[in-house]
Amino acid sequence: MIKVVAGRMAIKVVDCAIQVHGGAGVSDDFPLAQMYAYARTLRLADGPDEVHLSSIAQMELRDQLRRMAAKL
Repeated sequence: MIKVVAGRMAIKVVDCAIQVHGGAGVSDDFPLAQMYAYARTLRLADGPDEVHLSSIAQMELRDQLRRMAAKL
């Protein structure tokens, strides 16, 4: 789950910083555009969020099925 949350938070933080700086946030005067590109690349290089979320959902469903079976 941390793989999904960390990537999303990095994008969110850099995006907010770009918003604060306005047009200068995407110019060469500040490294924010490059940071955004790195953060976005990190999310893609590690694998799509949907793949991670799908595996988390499968683990959670498996855990809940075991708990239900134990109660029966």
